[in-house]
Amino acid sequence: MRCYDRPVTHRYRFDGFELDTEERTLRNGGVPVPLQDLPSRLLITLVERAPATVDRQELAATLWPPGTHLDVDASLNTAVARVREALGDDSGQPRFVATVPRRGYRFVATVEPIVEGSPPLADPESAPTPGSSPRLFSILAIVAILLTLLTVGLALRGDHENDGVSKGGALDPEVRAQLLVGQHQASRRSREGLERAIAAFQSAAALDPTNSQAYSGLASSYALLGIYDYWRPREAFEPAETMARHALELDPNSAEAHGAQGLVLAVAHWDWEAAQAALEKAVDLAPESPEAWYRLGTIESLLGQHQKGLAATARALQLDPTHPVLQSGYAWQLFQAGRGDEAIAQAHRTIDLHPGYFDAWDNLKWIEIRLGHELPALEAWVRAEDLDNGGGDGVRRAFALGGLAGVHRGAIRSQVSRWETGRYQSPFDIALEYAALGDVDETITWLQRSFAERETDLVGLAVDPRLDLLREDPRFESLLKEIGLPRLAEPTHRELTRRDPAD
Repeated sequence: MRCYDRPVTHRYRFDGFELDTEERTLRNGGVPVPLQDLPSRLLITLVERAPATVDRQELAATLWPPGTHLDVDASLNTAVARVREALGDDSGQPRFVATVPRRGYRFVATVEPIVEGSPPLADPESAPTPGSSPRLFSILAIVAILLTLLTVGLALRGDHENDGVSKGGALDPEVRAQLLVGQHQASRRSREGLERAIAAFQSAAALDPTNSQAYSGLASSYALLGIYDYWRPREAFEPAETMARHALELDPNSAEAHGAQGLVLAVAHWDWEAAQAALEKAVDLAPESPEAWYRLGTIESLLGQHQKGLAATARALQLDPTHPVLQSGYAWQLFQAGRGDEAIAQAHRTIDLHPGYFDAWDNLKWIEIRLGHELPALEAWVRAEDLDNGGGDGVRRAFALGGLAGVHRGAIRSQVSRWETGRYQSPFDIALEYAALGDVDETITWLQRSFAERETDLVGLAVDPRLDLLREDPRFESLLKEIGLPRLAEPTHRELTRRDPAD
């Protein structure tokens, strides 16, 4: 219910911001603040109802039409996070959006309606101009150009691919724009990018509940949040499974839906046969999709089918030769196959193309560690830490005091401390540090904790060279059996050397 003691208006001010509910625009000091469709509608609802608390159920009914299949809690949490991000708000000490436990949310800033004739929030002549704030306006201009080019590019691909076309026919331009934003943000593979992707795909689903691509994008984005340890795996995989199932219900012939289902079947259920079948179906439906080929190649490599897996990822690279995920993933598959020298060369190719890509440096670090190349491993570790949290100097200091073993021990102390304080820390990462030190019992202990969390890193247990010291341990064999992975005839990589590519 609206607060009827306010003048009828569609514009509001609060703490330096101006919200136009009719145009769905947000400005800060006269400067536009980018906000996607779904978060903007959430903000409008909270502002119009301020200072009242709006129940989560009411917000869900307002934001999503009947028939929209979403994990409401996860979707609403993501939308609220995007609103707080746009406002520069802190959930711990909220200035704008406060959580009301077990109920919903309320807007706590003082809201001032702007009636006709009110002075503008900021004098247009004093507002920032492109010349006075070049970075902001450059970013906004680039985003606008990219969206235009992406929209044109998608249109040129042709209707036969059914990209983003709902069962009702031609795709609404606003839905198309949200799908493109979601695809771009998801490709970044960062937590921020994936959460932004979810917000965009949610907006697309709200605008067109019959759009299979929106739900496929949601499924993959949620799954990737769990795969990269940004969210606890169980929290990420439940909505991922719901979204993938609904995407297939909407369009049984969608390659993206089959690809999302295959991903979920592998990481959430460890159902390797069904996952492989779903990904093979995705490749059959979209043989020009690098993502479909890469996911299939990854699964094949994890099952020890190295020749098939490398061939599939090589096909993905032919279709998209410079993508950092494909480039780095190919290096890791070479490593899993025991082709160490080639893995290092491929990792360096990735870094040459994408010197700021964390995964490439982190993968190179582990490859060099496993091959016993101490100084190259140190350099890669420093670069990875600098990219991740600026901690490269700390790595160098630990190495100076105790070599690589000292760096591993320092990583263990930091990660275990995080775990013990209740913050989410990947147990698998701790297991790897102990494995590098040769401590079998601690490695097994942390792998068992990783199993309890259902971490996705466990899917590589059968072929991960970093865990070769465990191959003959019955506790490790038990883990393999629980995950449904094969105990390969030659699973170890004690001699990681160059091999003939034909092998």
